Amino acid sequence: MTTPLLGEDAFKKAFGLTKKAERDFAEELVGALGRLDRALLPPPATHPLVALIGEGPRAVDRLLALVERGTARESADAADALAHVLAGNTAPKGTHERLRAVLKAKSGEAELEALLAKTLAISGDQGFLAEQLRRLGDDDPGVVATAARLLGFGRATFAVPALMGLVSPERFYESRWVIWALGEIGDARALPALEIALSSAFRVVDCLIAIGKIGRLTSIPHLSPHLVGGFSDQKDAAVRALAMILDQNREGARVMGALRDQLAGMIERDLADPHAPISTSIRFHLLLCLARLGVHLDVARVKKYLGIAADGKGDGRASPFARAAPAAKAKR
Repeated sequence: MTTPLLGEDAFKKAFGLTKKAERDFAEELVGALGRLDRALLPPPATHPLVALIGEGPRAVDRLLALVERGTARESADAADALAHVLAGNTAPKGTHERLRAVLKAKSGEAELEALLAKTLAISGDQGFLAEQLRRLGDDDPGVVATAARLLGFGRATFAVPALMGLVSPERFYESRWVIWALGEIGDARALPALEIALSSAFRVVDCLIAIGKIGRLTSIPHLSPHLVGGFSDQKDAAVRALAMILDQNREGARVMGALRDQLAGMIERDLADPHAPISTSIRFHLLLCLARLGVHLDVARVKKYLGIAADGKGDGRASPFARAAPAAKAKR
């Protein structure tokens, strides 16, 4: 008997699946997706300080002590764990000062410096984020790219106008991180700059994902050309972006009228063709889009559209998609 990929509690709490038949199908689907495209479901990795992360803000002082006095590896792990804890939580008094002191003292230790800077940004240190805004004007593209990345981690809405001004072919190197930051911040003010870049075929994949993260239904027409044509990586990004937009607008998506019907019809035509040159990743995200448009999907259709046989293994239709999807390294 194989070990379940997810425990019964996970299916109940995360997915709301209370019936055994539903859990069995979900388990079969998760296993099949992992075999067809490992990039969709990378193997789980346990953080060395997972217990402290689980304690939340109560563990901040102990993690800071590890950052300050631990070995190089312990300090790095603790800084990363702090980033997990402080994301979405208010940093206790004195946290920023202690982190900045360590950052100054550990100058020259590149890995730890990067982790500490990321943690300061995520924790919302306004002074640190203001310094990154100033660095956007630096002559070194590497400095600008790093500053943009940190502003993205910090969800720094005040930096949106400056970041928008850097979305340009003249800033080709740093634009990747600038566009990523605008997506992470999620401010709709950035949409005009991203949509202009998209229409100019500049950093297409990056722009599509950022637009998806911002999540406005009005952006769907800008995605459409890439949903029906373009290179495979662009179609994949467009489908992911559409899935993100629909996820943030589930009720609105169901009352879009003719546009909803057009999208659903286009998606079903793609999925119904077993020989369509689309990857498992694209098929999976197309299914998510259908579900978020309110289309009822029974078990048989889900398996058919993904190319999953009754035993949970991919059938002949799925084989080209499995070959086209190499494993990818996980990114934040």
